[in-house]
Amino acid sequence: MDDASLRERLGQFLRGRLDDALDVRVTALERSTEGFSQETFTFDADVARTGGVERRAFVLKREPLAGLLEPYDLEPEFRVLHALSSHPLPSPPTPWLERDPAVLERSFYVMDRLPGDVPIPVAGPDGCGPFTEAERDGLGPDVVDALARLHAVDWRGLGLGFLGAPGPGRAAAARELERWEDRIRRSGLPVEPPLAEALGWLRAHLPETPEITLVHGDYRLGNFLVTRDAGKARLSGILDWELVHLGDPLEDVAWCTSELWRGGSAFASGVLLPEDFVERWARATGRAPDPERLHFYRVLAIVKMLAIMLTGLRAFRDGRTTDLRMAIFDHQLPYLYLPLGMLRGWLGGS
Repeated sequence: MDDASLRERLGQFLRGRLDDALDVRVTALERSTEGFSQETFTFDADVARTGGVERRAFVLKREPLAGLLEPYDLEPEFRVLHALSSHPLPSPPTPWLERDPAVLERSFYVMDRLPGDVPIPVAGPDGCGPFTEAERDGLGPDVVDALARLHAVDWRGLGLGFLGAPGPGRAAAARELERWEDRIRRSGLPVEPPLAEALGWLRAHLPETPEITLVHGDYRLGNFLVTRDAGKARLSGILDWELVHLGDPLEDVAWCTSELWRGGSAFASGVLLPEDFVERWARATGRAPDPERLHFYRVLAIVKMLAIMLTGLRAFRDGRTTDLRMAIFDHQLPYLYLPLGMLRGWLGGS
């Protein structure tokens, strides 16, 4: 579908859903090229009503043909975002899901566009990641406090039990490990010895989870909307909820503080030293960050990224995607064995 057809169909879709709209003209349609999973488009909509024309800013998320997190089902994340639309958490209000392929060929949902841009995990000129010290001073507390609020969401009251709460004890950790082991198996690609050893260690060290919370699953630099003004930075939105589920909140803490998202710096997700991040989260939530449990999820974080890369590599080899970024995963995979080895103690780490 070309851009002109996409604009026209989007306009028709919105005309049927915006109250009192006489006409909707979609403009400034742009496709984001940063993401690896869902297709993402930003656009403006000029909504004509009896009293005049209102401009609205939206984001469209469409199911891809293939990607890192396949198979895709947009409904769970839509239902979570829709339920959180009036929540003080900085998640984008998300009013509409459409499954009918006759509309835009594949399932999609539409959400309001929040202000800000999306910094990515890359090293800055000073080697301290994408933020200055002044920006980190405001952004670091924002990121941790938003995560604490996410883990405080009354998921039962919001009707999010459909995500399936794991049972007591080790069930949450076991379910997440099985989720990523299954992706590794389905890739059909060889499991190298470092990954095989880590999987065995994880199976033997499943921690108990004392409390089940909403878990974002991909809370980290690269999924934060950030506004910048006069040298200060603030968190304006939390994006990319494809991996949302119910589980152990330390899974999000471990993922966000992982070496994967430090942007060549010492800072967790570019904003705080990892130990300061964990300490602030503990104060904000009143939860004790059990070190052994946190270590389990830090090892799982690297395994999770390996599983995601293997999924993307399989999609490229099968010809279901032509995204060359997935092709080079074959060369990037070995580099993940360094942080894995540090975490497992093979290379002098803990």
